[in-house]
Amino acid sequence: MLNRRKEYSLIEDKKLVELLVAKPVDEGLHDYFFNEKCKGFLTYISTSIFHNNDFRIIVGELYEFLSDNDWAVLKKWESKNGASLYSYVAQCSINHFLKKSKEEKKRSEKEFVPDTPEFMEYLCNTIPEEEEEELPVWKAYEMLNDRDREVLKLIVIDGKSTLEASRVLLKYIRTEVTPEKNNNKRVQCTISMVKHRAQLTLLENLKSLMSN
Repeated sequence: MLNRRKEYSLIEDKKLVELLVAKPVDEGLHDYFFNEKCKGFLTYISTSIFHNNDFRIIVGELYEFLSDNDWAVLKKWESKNGASLYSYVAQCSINHFLKKSKEEKKRSEKEFVPDTPEFMEYLCNTIPEEEEEELPVWKAYEMLNDRDREVLKLIVIDGKSTLEASRVLLKYIRTEVTPEKNNNKRVQCTISMVKHRAQLTLLENLKSLMSN
């Protein structure tokens, strides 16, 4: 394993990008890139933006950001621009997380009347019968991606604990922690963040539906 990681560390930037976006996925290379090569700036982001000393809580989100739209961010990098791959990814990631943090702060400060904090409890009690017209809240719920629907279903609707939910949700979160170790605080913290963001997105969807 150590020899393998040493081999990864010697790969030139251009080749590294090619291997990261290639299929099938080289899990070992991805693990090295996200958990070792990116550790420095991820630690900075997690500490300065999210006030958490464990950089691994945002590894999954970094993966989503970089792999989105067929790895568009990585594919935009070119060695001729003068910046190393590390510097380029670090800057893009810092900008991404800063923007996301500001957006979430604004969203959390907005007042959704009457759909404020008690809304999630309301969600649990408004599952429509087959004959009933679907309520806006459920239309907003269906607009969510698979991960956000799943986290709200498990934790909010089904009432499962973060620990119980993690056994199902790990498939949506790129992390080195296995289901047998999912009582780890890092996993629970990550899932709590996902739940919070899913709730905010749901409220945004509802607001959009109600304004139409």
